[in-house]
Parts: sequence; C-alpha cells; structure tokens
Amino acid sequence: MKMAEHPRFHSDESKARIGFTLRHVWRKRLRWKQWGENFILSWSKSIAKAAKDGWTDQQELNWDSYEKLEQEMTGQQLQLAEDKAKAKEMAKKIREKAALKRAEKVAMAKAQKMARLSQKRKEREEKAKARREIKRKTGRKSKKDGELSISQGLKLKRRLTKIHKRKSVNGPVTIRGNLVNSHIPAWEKLDIDLLNKEKVQREVSLADQIRAAKNKRMQSTAKEVLVASSSAHPFSMRCRD
Repeated sequence: MKMAEHPRFHSDESKARIGFTLRHVWRKRLRWKQWGENFILSWSKSIAKAAKDGWTDQQELNWDSYEKLEQEMTGQQLQLAEDKAKAKEMAKKIREKAALKRAEKVAMAKAQKMARLSQKRKEREEKAKARREIKRKTGRKSKKDGELSISQGLKLKRRLTKIHKRKSVNGPVTIRGNLVNSHIPAWEKLDIDLLNKEKVQREVSLADQIRAAKNKRMQSTAKEVLVASSSAHPFSMRCRD
C-alpha cells in the first residue's frame, strides 16, 4: 500500500543499468537458442548421413527420391498451368478471329446493300433524266412543228395569192372548177395537201377559202354570161324580123 501510494521513480543511471542487464540477458538467451538449433541441425544431418550410408553390410538408400518426386510434380503442375494458359490464349484468339470474321461479314453485307441502293438511285436518276430529255425533245419538236406549220401556211398563202393574181391578170376564170388547179404545179399541190392535214379541226383550210372564192367568182361570171346572152337574143330576133 505504501509503495502504491508513494511510487518511486528511477534515475537515468538506474534506467541505463537495468537496460544493459536486460539486453545482456536476452543476448545470452538468443545465443543459447542459436546453439541449440545448430546442434539439432548438425545432429539431424549426421543421423541422415548415417541412415543413408548405413553399415558395411547394408545398401545405401536413395535419400533424395522424395525431393526428385516433388520436383517432378512441381514441373508437371507448371507444365499443366502453361498448357492451360496456352489453351486459354488460343481460345481467345479463335474468339477474336471469329468476331473479326463476323464483323467483316456484316461490313461486307452493309457495303453491298449500300452499293445496291446507290445503283438503284443512279438508275432512277438516269430514267428521270431520260424522261426529261424525251419530254424536252418532244416539246421542242412540237414547237418546231408548230412554227414550221405556221411558216408553211404563211408561205403557201403568199404563193396562192400570187397564183390568184396571176390568173386574174391572164384571163377570166372558166366555169369548170378544176381548170385553175390544172395550172398549179405539183409541188404547190403537195403544199396544199400538207396544210390541209395539219389544219384539220383548227380552222377552215385555205384551199376551202380559195374554192369558195372561186365558186362565188364563177357564179358571178355565169350570171354575167347569162345576162349577156339574154340581151343578145332579142337583138338577133330583131335582126331576123
């Protein structure tokens, strides 16, 4: 109780002396332990050597056979692990190769699909272009034909006007309607036929107009002839009387 109530503190010198003593004790104990381990190791080696060599009439034992067996087993395990790693790597390469092949197949199918779509688009564009070209040429031809028809009609009208004037100057028109047409050249008759074909359902042909004018003129001429003949008849009767 007194010691607990009044603890004593060691001085530095006492602490140093106690520490040195403890280190010395532990050093001796460690030395004795090492000596004991060395003795046991030396003793075990001597026993093993004696057991291996045996006496003079005993066969020497294969003392390291277990170690060789252990080495062989370790080598087999290492070889098995290496073979397993190689198989795993090979399977990985096969999977990668298969995946690459599938990706190439998908890419090729996609490229073929895109090529087909592009070809179809090109064909549609070419067909549309051909239709536009045909439509443009047809429109141009129709316009050109129309202009040609108008030009031919005007040209024919001028020719017919000249013919009409020429016939009026050369002499009176006979009663027979075909007499005028007999004086028209063949190429002018061909122009008349062509104009009549193109002006159907559009307006009265120029030939019809000319024919109507000729009929009117022939009617008026016939009337004049009848009048002249009627006036000449009483004059002849008077002469007879």
